[in-house]
Amino acid sequence: MHQTPDDANGSNSPDHKTAALDLLPMEGMYEQWFLEYASYVILERAVPAIEDGLKPVQRRILHAMQLIDDGRYNKVANIVGQTMQYHPHGDASITEAIVAIGQKELLIDTQGNWGDLRTGDSAAAARYIEARLAPFGKEILYSPQITTWQLSYDGRKKEPRTLPVKFPLLLAQGVEGIAVGLATKILPHNFIELVEAAIDLLKGKPVSLFPDFPTGGLADCTHYHAGKRGGKVRLRARIEIQDQQTLSITQIPYGTTTTSLIDSILKAHEKGKIKIKNVVDNTAENIEILVHLLPGQLAETVIDALYLFTDCEVSYAPNACVIQDEKPVFVTVHELLAYTVARTTDLLEQELLLEQQALKEKLFFASLEKIFIENRIYREIESSTTWEEVLMTIASHLEPYDLGRPIVEADLVRLTEIKIKRISQYDSLRAEETLTQLQSDLATTRHHLQHLKDYTIAWYSRLLEKYGKGRERKTILTSFDPIEAQDVMVKQYKLYVNRKQGFIGYGLKGEEFVEACSDIDDVIAICKDGKYVITKIADKLFVGKDIIYVSVYDKKDSSRCYNLIYVDGATGIAFAKRFQVLAITRDKTYDVTLGTPGSRVVYLSVHPNGAADIVTILLSPISRTTKKKFEFNFANLSIKGRAAKGNMVTKHAIYKVQRKGKSRSIPAEVALWYDPSTGRIAPQGSGQLLGLFGPTDKILVVFKEGDYLVTTYPLTFQPIPEQIALIEPLRDCHLLSVVYYHTIQENYFVKRFAVDVRVLDKRYNLFLSESDVCVLKLVTSSATPKLQLHYCIDPTGNDKRSIMYDLEKVAIKTIKAKGTRLSKYRIIEVSLWNE
Repeated sequence: MHQTPDDANGSNSPDHKTAALDLLPMEGMYEQWFLEYASYVILERAVPAIEDGLKPVQRRILHAMQLIDDGRYNKVANIVGQTMQYHPHGDASITEAIVAIGQKELLIDTQGNWGDLRTGDSAAAARYIEARLAPFGKEILYSPQITTWQLSYDGRKKEPRTLPVKFPLLLAQGVEGIAVGLATKILPHNFIELVEAAIDLLKGKPVSLFPDFPTGGLADCTHYHAGKRGGKVRLRARIEIQDQQTLSITQIPYGTTTTSLIDSILKAHEKGKIKIKNVVDNTAENIEILVHLLPGQLAETVIDALYLFTDCEVSYAPNACVIQDEKPVFVTVHELLAYTVARTTDLLEQELLLEQQALKEKLFFASLEKIFIENRIYREIESSTTWEEVLMTIASHLEPYDLGRPIVEADLVRLTEIKIKRISQYDSLRAEETLTQLQSDLATTRHHLQHLKDYTIAWYSRLLEKYGKGRERKTILTSFDPIEAQDVMVKQYKLYVNRKQGFIGYGLKGEEFVEACSDIDDVIAICKDGKYVITKIADKLFVGKDIIYVSVYDKKDSSRCYNLIYVDGATGIAFAKRFQVLAITRDKTYDVTLGTPGSRVVYLSVHPNGAADIVTILLSPISRTTKKKFEFNFANLSIKGRAAKGNMVTKHAIYKVQRKGKSRSIPAEVALWYDPSTGRIAPQGSGQLLGLFGPTDKILVVFKEGDYLVTTYPLTFQPIPEQIALIEPLRDCHLLSVVYYHTIQENYFVKRFAVDVRVLDKRYNLFLSESDVCVLKLVTSSATPKLQLHYCIDPTGNDKRSIMYDLEKVAIKTIKAKGTRLSKYRIIEVSLWNE
C-alpha cells in the first residue's frame, strides 16, 4: 500500500487515534463473536425458560394464536405469518414447531393431517391443516394483566417475555434441544400424575415422578435419578406372543417409528443377529407389527433378541437443563415441579389480587350509583350552569357517605354518564341483590387469598377433573432383566475340530463337525492328558493335541455335569469323579487330573441335566486280579469341584471303559417368574415367582372373562395382564373356588370344583354355559378359603353389615354345577378374608 510521509511517521490526527483504538486482535474478535453467538443460541433458540417451559418460537406461536383467536380454526399458514411478526427466522422452523406442539395434543386443537408420531408420517402442508387454541391452553397460558412484556425484534410489536403458565408444562410435554456446547433433554410425564404430584407437594407429601411416553411401551426407570444428568431410562416395545410362530408388536419405544423399527429388525436379520421369516406392518388405528418366525424357533428367545439387537429397546439419558435468570441451570424434575407449583401459586395470588381490586371497584361504583339514583342527586344538578358546578354539586351530596375510598373526579364524571333510561328503570331490590352478590364474591376472594394453599390445591383438583379424562398413563413401568447376547445369538456358524492335531474353529471345513455356534460363543476343549481350556471361538485355533471333548461353553449352565475316570501318572491308580465347570478365566489352562506327568483320561461323558453314567470297566488281562470286569455307578459320587481328586476306582491297569447306561436322574427344573406388567412368563425374570417347573409340570391360568386352561412352559400364547384373574402352578387335586354374579337372576353364587387336567391348552368355561350372562367376581385356590361379605338388610341400603363366609362348607361339585347362592340379601362387595 502507498504510504504518505505522515502515514510513515505516524499521525496525531483524532481520526487516526480512534481507528487505532477500535482495532482488536483476531483472537479477541473470535472470542467475543463466538460467545455472543453461543449465548444467543442457548437463550433464544434451544433451551426453554423455567418460568413457562417454552422455547422462544413456541412462546411466540402461542402468543400469535391468542391474538387471532376467535374460537374458529385458523390455517397454520396464517398462524405462521402472524408469528413471523415476532420471530426473526424463516417460516419452515415456525411450521415445524407448530406441528410439534399440535402432535402433543395438549395446548392446541388440530384439524387435518398432522402426521403420526408412531409411523413417522409427516404433516400436510401448512396451507392445508388448521389449528386453534384448546380450552386447556386458554386456561393455563394467558393472563395479560400479569404478563411481563417486551418489544419484538424489530420494535414494532409487544411480545411476552414469558407466559404466565400455571401448569408444569415443560414436564408434561418434554423438550429436546442442542445449543453450542450445551444440550437439554427432558422426558414427557403423565398429565394426571403431574397434577397429583403438584397437589401432594402442596400438602407436604413425598413426590415421585417417572416419564410417560405417548407411544406407550415398557420403561425401566431404575436409574432415572429424577431426570438428573447421568441418569438413564430404558424403553422397550410391547411384544406379545400370538402363537409360537408369530409375534405381535403393539406398542413401540418413544422416539422410534414403525418404519424405523421394522428397518432395524430387517438389518439385524441381514447381519445374522436374528432369524425370522418376515415382518408385516398392519398398523392402522392401533400399532400392529407382526413378526413371523421360522419353524422350531422359541418365541421368548426371539423376543430377547429383538430387544438386544433392534430398536425394540432404546435408552435415553435425561438432562434437565433450563434457562433461569438469563443463564442455563441443571435441575431435577422434582425441583422443576416445585418451582412450577410455587410460581403457579404466585400467579394465582396475583390473579386473585386483581380480581379483588376489580370487585372492590364494582362494589364501590354500584354503591355510588345506588346513592346517586335513590337519593335523586341527579335532580340537584338541573340548576347547575357549568360543568364544574355539576361536579361540585354531586360531590357535596356524596360527602356524608363512606364508601371505602375517596371519590375522585372520574367517579363523578361516570355518574353523569348514566342514561335516563337506566335511571327510570332502576330497581332498588335488584341493585341490593347485586351489592350482596358483589360483597359475597369479594369475601370469597379474600378467603382464597387468606388460604392460598388450599385454593391452589382446589384449582389443581378442578384442572384434573376437567381435563384429566383420557390422559391415563400409557407407558408401563417395570424393570428389565439383563439379556446376554450368547443366549439369543443366532447360531450362524459351524464348529469343527481336528482332534489329533488339536485345532478347533469355524473355518476348519472338511474336519469333524461338532455343533452350530455364533461368532461370540466360548468353546471348552478337554484333551487326553486332562488339560482343558475355555476360549473364544475363532476361525482356527490350537488348544492342545488329542482332544477328547469339545463343545460350546455356557458359563450360566449350572446343571451340566461331567463324569470322569482318569489314571494318575505318578501312582497308576484310577480315580472317578463328577464335577462342574463354572467359574473360569478365559484362555487359562486347567487340569481335571492331579496334574502329574503321564496322567490320562480313560473315560469322559457330559450330561446337560446332571445324569450319572453306569459303566463297565475291563481290566488289563495281565493285571494281578481274578475279577477283571466290574460295573461302576457314578450316581454313588457327589458332584464336586473340578479340582477334586475323586474316588479310587481300581489300582490295576484299565484296558477299557464301556458305557452301560444312565442312572435315573432328576430332570432339571427351572424357576419361572410371571411379570404382571407385561404378561411374560420366563426364567430369571421379575415380578411374581410361580415356582420350580420340570418338563411335565403344568400352569393354571384363569381369565377374567370366565375361562380357565391348563398349559405347560413354554406357553403357546402370551398372557395379557388385564385379562388374567389368576395364574399359578397346578397342584395335584387342584381345587378352585369361584364367586360369580348372575346378571339375569341378580344374585351372587359360589361353587367349588376340581380342575380338569385331561386336555392341555383347552379353555373351560367357569359358568353353567357360555350363553349365561355371568361376571366373574373372585377366584381362589386357597385350601381354606374365606370370604368377606358386605351386604344390606333393608332395600334402602341404610342397614349395612359384614360377615365372614367359610367356603369350606360349600360342597365340591363339577364345573357345570350352578353352585350355592351366597346370600338372600343384596350384596355390596365380596373380597377374600384377611385374617
